Amino acid sequence: MIYYRYLYTNLIVKDMKSFRIFAFAMVLLLALACNNSGKVVLPQLEPFVYETDEEGSHSVRISYQRIVNTEDNDIFAKIERQNYINSFFNDSEECDDVVIDLEATAKSIADEYASYAYEYGPVCWYSMDQTSFFVRDNTVLCYETLIESYTGGAHGGSSLWYECFDLATGAIYDFSYLYDGEWGSAMKELVYAKLIADKVLLIESVEELPPFRSAALTESGVVIIYQPYEVACFAAGIISVEVTDEEIVETGAPLLWE
Repeated sequence: MIYYRYLYTNLIVKDMKSFRIFAFAMVLLLALACNNSGKVVLPQLEPFVYETDEEGSHSVRISYQRIVNTEDNDIFAKIERQNYINSFFNDSEECDDVVIDLEATAKSIADEYASYAYEYGPVCWYSMDQTSFFVRDNTVLCYETLIESYTGGAHGGSSLWYECFDLATGAIYDFSYLYDGEWGSAMKELVYAKLIADKVLLIESVEELPPFRSAALTESGVVIIYQPYEVACFAAGIISVEVTDEEIVETGAPLLWE
């Protein structure tokens, strides 16, 4: 009798262990299913690359980050269109009828630099290298676009551009407000102090600090970009200054991304 009780108990224990393992597995699968169903969908970015090199004439290389999952997401489609306009057109207000055609646009740039080479003589070149990244818990998509070109003269030119998009609305962040309003003077003093800490500037006072045309949201603040010649000599290159959220708040400026 004791033997059968022992056997029965072990069978129950084994069955209970198997049941607990099965139950745990089902809970885990359900949790994963819930997590996947509630997962935030992010833009899927893939590079579009165009290259041409005509020896003795011109070369063009374009690397552009395009969103490929725009078909069922109006916000992603809005961001893709705006990034296309920002990347290849100077005035977005005149681009209402633009149709996205990366191949045609890249070829038109190559043709333009071929004409420069024909007109000016030396080898002309153009390079656009665009990357993308997410910040602030994947709520903001930012593009970084480095453009370098040469159409003759002592040296070529370079510029660095950022655009950051709110993934909830597709709106692009405009950081120019940081130099405006009642906090504008304090913000300029903050940026100027950071500039003169390690750079020799062409400007001699905070009053001469020009507006910036490029800025990006980071995980902890905002990085402000000054292109060559804007505040320093060409040899100084592209200059970046980062101000933290805490420093911005101290100037009295609001944080529009919170």
